[in-house]
Amino acid sequence: MCVRVTDTGVGIAEEDLDRIFDRFYRIKNPKTRFVIGTGLGLSIVKSIVDAHHGLLRVESKPDQGTTFAVFLPCTPLVCT
Repeated sequence: MCVRVTDTGVGIAEEDLDRIFDRFYRIKNPKTRFVIGTGLGLSIVKSIVDAHHGLLRVESKPDQGTTFAVFLPCTPLVCT
């Protein structure tokens, strides 16, 4: 199963993409300096996806937006 979330926000620079899932990491630039947060949200999402043996992918372009894709394995339900 795949769930994608897309925005049209400020985007993420390529040099920041490898760190956005680190705990407490926050992108520092003039466009994000008034955004309130702790830098924990994406690391929590990654932990949940990892715990379910899934994959988390991100594509982003500065000033165009970001897409996060969560891939989770699906198994058929077995009814007794």
